[in-house]
Amino acid sequence: MANLFLMSGPCGAGKTTLSHQLAQEKHLRYLGIEDFYAAFFGSELIHAHEDEVWEAFAIAIRCAMEDGVDVVIDTNAPTRADRQWFVDRFPDFTFRLVVVSAPREICRQNNAVRARVIPADELEALYDAVEPVADDEPFKTILYYENIDNTGLKFVRKLEH
Repeated sequence: MANLFLMSGPCGAGKTTLSHQLAQEKHLRYLGIEDFYAAFFGSELIHAHEDEVWEAFAIAIRCAMEDGVDVVIDTNAPTRADRQWFVDRFPDFTFRLVVVSAPREICRQNNAVRARVIPADELEALYDAVEPVADDEPFKTILYYENIDNTGLKFVRKLEH
């Protein structure tokens, strides 16, 4: 059974950077939602037709599942419901959750210099929406990283279920 590494955490914490590192180091297929917006509209800055973009994203994940390849999913998945969406739709993967945390101010700083700047009020709401992982969530492995000062992500701990 293939592994799906699902990123979870606030915008600007460093999930995309870590996703690319994991993809390279572990030879994972990288799938990032921003790449799908770019493919649809020529720019990751345009977020429209969300249902269609997410359906294409789901098809790509399904293809990886059918191919039996390990994959890293670069998106927020900040809430339990968001994480469960992936688990429900792709049951043939072994799920490994990668949680990236960062102080609000680090997320603000990183947001200010990214290509797609999220409006301040939306960034704050997204940060506030992040839910800690519950004990009964169905992840075989949970990897915790933190970005406390923007000098690099630091591995904190690994939990096995």
